[in-house]
Order: sequence, then C-alpha cells, then structure tokens
Amino acid sequence: MIDFAKFHGLGNDFIVVEQNAEAWTAAKVRAICDRHLGVGADGVLALERLGEDHLRMVVFNQDGSRPQMCGNGVRCAAGYAHSRWNMSDAILVESDAGPRPCEIIPGNAPGLWQVNVAMGPARIGAAGSFKVQGRTFDYVPVDMGNPHAVILEFPGDEIVDRAGTLANAAHPDFAQGVNLEFVEARGDEWHTSVYERGVGRTRACGTGACAVAAAIWNLDLASPDAPVVVALPGGRLTIAQRNGQIWMQGPAQEVFTGMYPNIRSNEDA
Repeated sequence: MIDFAKFHGLGNDFIVVEQNAEAWTAAKVRAICDRHLGVGADGVLALERLGEDHLRMVVFNQDGSRPQMCGNGVRCAAGYAHSRWNMSDAILVESDAGPRPCEIIPGNAPGLWQVNVAMGPARIGAAGSFKVQGRTFDYVPVDMGNPHAVILEFPGDEIVDRAGTLANAAHPDFAQGVNLEFVEARGDEWHTSVYERGVGRTRACGTGACAVAAAIWNLDLASPDAPVVVALPGGRLTIAQRNGQIWMQGPAQEVFTGMYPNIRSNEDA
C-alpha cells in the first residue's frame, strides 16, 4: 500500500507521496490520478527529504508526463514538509527546474499555509502567433523552467481547449508542448485561463501566473515595481519581483490522507 496525502493549491490538486520518483511509472501515475477509478488529481508529487529544511520534489502530470516545474505543486510540497517533517519557515525545494526557496508565512490555520516561492527569473522570447479555427492569436513565449505562451485575449473555454489541444499536438512552434495562458485585464487584476500541457484546462497554474506577470511587465502594461494579481478560476496569486527573481505567493491546503494499493497496471506489464 502507498501512503499519500491529498493537497491542492487553488484547486490544482496533487497526490503527495514520500517516494523516489523512480518508483512511479507513467501508467501508475495515470491510474492513481484517475478521478473515477483512482484517488483523482491533476498530478503526483514525489518527495524525498534531503536534509534539514531541504527536500527534493519531482512532479508528474495527470497523463504520466514529467514537467520540469509546478508552482502550485511546490507550495504544496513546502506545506507538506513544514507539517510532516517539522521543517522551518524557510524551506529549499529542489526541482527539475532548479532550486526553489520557499517562505512559509506565519499565522495560518492547521492544514492551510500561505507560501511565498522564489520561482527564478523569467526568460522571454520573440513574440509569435498561431491559428485556431481561423482565428490568429499572438503570444509572448515565457520560460519559467517550463514553457508558456501568454495570449492577451480571453476567448472562452471552448477556444482555450481547442487551442491547447492544437498547441500540444506536435505544433511546430512548441516542440516540447506548451502551457497556454489566455489573459484579460479586469480592474486591478489579470483574469487568466490556463491550458496546462499534460493536464488540460486547470483551475490554477503557478508557473502560468508567473509567466503572465512577466509578459505584462515586459509589455509595459504594469509597473515592474508593483505586485501583479493574477486571478485564476481557483483563486488569486500575487506575483512580484525581488532581486532579479519572480516571487509567487499563494495558498496550499491539505485535503485528506489515505492509502492506495501498490498494484501494477496492465500497461506496466
């Protein structure tokens, strides 16, 4: 049996396990993430304790793929380590995209944490465009340790889904697939819908919110000296810049714990 904890960050939900990533095949990830036949989640976080206030996080998407980084996931990993391993309010999470320092903000309720994460610098590429159902969408490519394309339009869920499917189906612009962010300004907030590679349209994406803020600052649509609030379907993330890095602040919450049969699927046989 596999001991696990279910966590979410703004509705982006994860199965958290204390295991080496090599213990997880793509088929095993798909089985446990199945919302009808398994536990149900957007992905799996495999955590290993490396030392005092130091851990390793490997992320698996719902489809079994392994992205380099997950912003909501790293907040959940920090919350888990703070709770289960009695780590301090300053935690270092190693990821496939590099180290991510995390600050646990004091004064939270049991099972609920506010976490501020140094997500590294944003690397912005040359603008591009692609077509979906006869419509052309201009995008700003942003690398947050994983690839993003930020589009300053908000066309509705059907187009978001079609665009995400197209962009992640061996599209020549996105050789490794891509996370798409569709954005529009509403007052002081930037409302965003995200199609996440390997998952689909999701309630929240931490690296996507960082990419949105980076694109907005790059286009001079907001002051780089002030935080940007990115409103996702699951809630809000506050994105700021500090010492050349992008910092993301938002919640992580534990939902429940359980045990899952450690069985091989037919795909693993």
